[in-house]
Amino acid sequence: MSIMQQLATGLGGAIGSRYLKNRNRLVFTEYSGAISKIDLTPSMATVVSQGTVLLKGTWLLDCETGTQSGLTNTADIWWEQINTVKRQMVPRGNAQIVNLGVIDYNLVTPATIQSYPYSGNPIIGNADSSNKLVDGTVFCVKTREGNYCKLKVLSYGYNINLQWTTYKFDPAYAKIGTGYNQPEDIAVTADETTAYVTERTGNLLRVNLSSANRASAVVVASGMTAPHQLWLEETHQQAYVVEYTNPGKLYRVNLLTGAKTVLYSGLNMALGLVLSADLNYAFVSEQGTSAVSRINLATGTKTAVASGLQNPFFMAWSDETRTKILVAERDPANRIAMIDISAAIPTVQFVITGTAIRPSSVSVIGNGDYAVFSDAEVSRYNVFSAVATGLYKGIGYVPWNLITAAGKADTTTQPAYPFQFAKDAPFGGTLPVLIDHDAAWTAGARYYRVIVDGLPRKDTWNDLRLNPVNGRYEIIEAMTPNASGFYNVHNPVNRYYNADLGCLLPSSTLANGLHASFTVEFYNASFAVVSTRTHRIFIDNNKCVATMDMPLLDGISALAACGYVKYSDKTRPVSLGFTAAHPQGFATYSYSITKGATSHYGESGAVVPNPLVKNHVETVAALLGTCPTVAAFYESLYVATTVINGIGRQSQYDASAGIAFCLAP
Repeated sequence: MSIMQQLATGLGGAIGSRYLKNRNRLVFTEYSGAISKIDLTPSMATVVSQGTVLLKGTWLLDCETGTQSGLTNTADIWWEQINTVKRQMVPRGNAQIVNLGVIDYNLVTPATIQSYPYSGNPIIGNADSSNKLVDGTVFCVKTREGNYCKLKVLSYGYNINLQWTTYKFDPAYAKIGTGYNQPEDIAVTADETTAYVTERTGNLLRVNLSSANRASAVVVASGMTAPHQLWLEETHQQAYVVEYTNPGKLYRVNLLTGAKTVLYSGLNMALGLVLSADLNYAFVSEQGTSAVSRINLATGTKTAVASGLQNPFFMAWSDETRTKILVAERDPANRIAMIDISAAIPTVQFVITGTAIRPSSVSVIGNGDYAVFSDAEVSRYNVFSAVATGLYKGIGYVPWNLITAAGKADTTTQPAYPFQFAKDAPFGGTLPVLIDHDAAWTAGARYYRVIVDGLPRKDTWNDLRLNPVNGRYEIIEAMTPNASGFYNVHNPVNRYYNADLGCLLPSSTLANGLHASFTVEFYNASFAVVSTRTHRIFIDNNKCVATMDMPLLDGISALAACGYVKYSDKTRPVSLGFTAAHPQGFATYSYSITKGATSHYGESGAVVPNPLVKNHVETVAALLGTCPTVAAFYESLYVATTVINGIGRQSQYDASAGIAFCLAP
């Protein structure tokens, strides 16, 4: 299953491509003679218009100008009045709309406004309890012209008072270099400043991406026959290139001197090339054999790993493990195949079918997030299974799979795991619910909910977001759900300090005891379920109890005011009593006696039975020890809860007690 987004059309033969992670940008060659780019989240925006407007019932609003008009005009949204009660905000023409609920208007920025799931569905604005356009509501519009407008309801009514700001972004697609002679592939250095380009005419070029015209390029090597895909290896300042001819060569090119070394001869119309991490093996796609082969660069041995492909073109590793190869298959197949080379017998599956005609390359943006470069089109595909897994991680440092059927944490089953808690620890305090935002986004999820016993949570919290201008985490952003408890999955372009935080849930709002259903659900833009995970959770926010009795000697208690215990016979017993307790027994205790400045006695353990009532008895002589006749003592009792919030023990529920006394004749 996949979701497709068209990024650019009308291209002059998109061929080789690379994804620049730091810039969130795709760069690619156009066979017509250009290096081009697509910014996946254009950040440069100018304000087209802004202000406030009282939009009259039944009238239209043009978000480009903020002017309203009657139904005979063209505009972006229509404040439709169906009857005296039913109303809705309707996108017009090809405009689209999305409701964000009651949130801070200032938090909708040029960097975020493009990421929302716009649609042609109206927003309900009925004059009753179903109204989704209450005062403070923020909604956004993708206008007919392709700009973005955020609007806030200042006051609701038949005539609705709105604040608006409309942004215009720099074009996502643009040519950044021209004048090339049939460019085929492009590779970019790790710092994303320098590109290497192959030209079908036989050259390998180097060019700075900030000044990327062919006139500014340097010829690194020439004299090859139709060089196609190249593999850049910066550590040793080398590039690997295959020739599209029969017989063709696999070259290693010294990027400093331009010297070419033939590593393999006899390729049959080779196009694609990737290398293993250790540089021992090259994987080559050949249209002459309709196969992808592995070449041992030390022995020159060539072995087919996948055959029967249809016009295979450029290739890419699916992730950093380099166990799966993505290969574009041109027409008539028009698809992206994935070859799993980790198996004894490599397998092939078709991860994307029905691409635009003549796909040439695929760039990996993220896990299951691919950009496909076809003859005249670039499209983005989010590829995911019907139900994605691994999106909900757990509570704090406790993975969901280490929460028992009794709803308690048990990390002791993984003794090598560094974050260990008491066995069968219940949960309390404020619970950080963790999800994998990046993986969820890649899986096509755009919303999620946290549901306890069937009731969606609507907790709010603030997080810090990275300011891309200065690299500081300084932008405060409020995390709020809509009225139904739907939170937004973070767009990966926005980097949050707490990158996995999905909810800060104050467990004090839940009843103490076992809750049979703690669920995290993920939804796509159409609110179809992408993933769900449920487990039990035991909540306990009870406080511990610690009490101590005054010392008893021959049945006589020391006075609380002075703590003086008078003795006449050193053989007589002194009784020191204490009680440690927790309403559910989720506690440990530590009891100690200090004499002067030295430790005299101590014990600790679980609060079992609950309550734990103990009576420590010693004779006067044993207590005095080396002290001839007089000694001062301090008894200390600490009762510690075993309740955790997933990060640490909740010490606010601990209890303590202490008594000082003196033995004297």
